[in-house]
Amino acid sequence: MDLLIRVSLNSSFAEWKAKFDEDAEERQKFMSGEVLVSQADEETALVVAYGVDVPAMAEFMGTPDFAEGTADFVKSHTIYNIAELEPPS
Repeated sequence: MDLLIRVSLNSSFAEWKAKFDEDAEERQKFMSGEVLVSQADEETALVVAYGVDVPAMAEFMGTPDFAEGTADFVKSHTIYNIAELEPPS
């Protein structure tokens, strides 16, 4: 499944991104495709992730270690399913 994850930041984008990058190896266990990351504004990061195993991601994000490790950086995550559409004809 392909997802857009809106991250409400509790820190600067640079601080959050450094923490996000630390988990790259762990994310490879449930994200098989490309991952795009950008800053939307001062308080928001966007992650587009392709080929996500959602139950495995939920297991990773649902751990106390994840909650504790991200508390200083993230207020909340909002996750959206994305799908490619055919251009209108």
